[in-house]
Amino acid sequence: MPIDKVLKGMGYKPIAIIGEGSFSKVKLATSKKHHCDVAIKIVDREKAEKKFVEKFLPRELEILRQVKHEHIIQVFEFIEVGSKLLCIVMEAAEKDLLKKIHEVNCISKDQSKTWFSQMVSAVDYLHKLDIVHRDLKCENILLTAQDQVKITDFGFGRFADTSDCSSTFCGSAAYTPPEIILGEAYDPKKYDVWSLGVILYVMVTGTMPYDDRNMKHLPRLQRRALVYPDSADVEELCRTFIGTLLQFNPSQRPTIQQVADHPWLQGPKDQGASTAD
Repeated sequence: MPIDKVLKGMGYKPIAIIGEGSFSKVKLATSKKHHCDVAIKIVDREKAEKKFVEKFLPRELEILRQVKHEHIIQVFEFIEVGSKLLCIVMEAAEKDLLKKIHEVNCISKDQSKTWFSQMVSAVDYLHKLDIVHRDLKCENILLTAQDQVKITDFGFGRFADTSDCSSTFCGSAAYTPPEIILGEAYDPKKYDVWSLGVILYVMVTGTMPYDDRNMKHLPRLQRRALVYPDSADVEELCRTFIGTLLQFNPSQRPTIQQVADHPWLQGPKDQGASTAD
């Protein structure tokens, strides 16, 4: 039976495809049950790699079933269609952070502080549950019509307590800390902190902090002092904060609780701030 027909039978009316990968697609749909638009991620297990089906997908589903936070995308239900397809029904967002940055060039100081605080709140919640994301990037930070952050895509997420080290190379190179690129065992919670530092840099400058086109040379670039575009109007306290998040040595990188307590985040936040500098 066609997947759209199955979904319609369950009260969902697909409107359009809003995302597509090699073995999954995301459809926007209306929902009678939830009285709102939803995003339905349809995973084709037959097209996916065996490692994803047996290792990463079960981890993602376990995490999604457990987490509940205002700044993490809410999952309404899981629909199994035979043994081949899995549909994950989630709340719909308006756009991702990368698209927003492309629209406005860079995010204003007050709006950056508000959105980054929401990200930190969500990651702090995850780390307290010993859950790590390992793929935080602008594309995985969604924004609602009410300008609220929603973290999504736990495809590389896993459970990891403070003594756990990871060895799997995962995520996107541009947001990946040096210890992973160097092939070292790593603290996955410090991975998330580094990725948040990259996200904040991109928000306030509209550019990436490092050129990731040559992976071999990337750790050398990451070791250097951060350079800011001449056009970027970034206050010194924010620059210091980003430098703290992007510490080359992971042992010197703060925990997410220390990130939340940083003075830059303690200043006033303006929910209604303009998103363009």
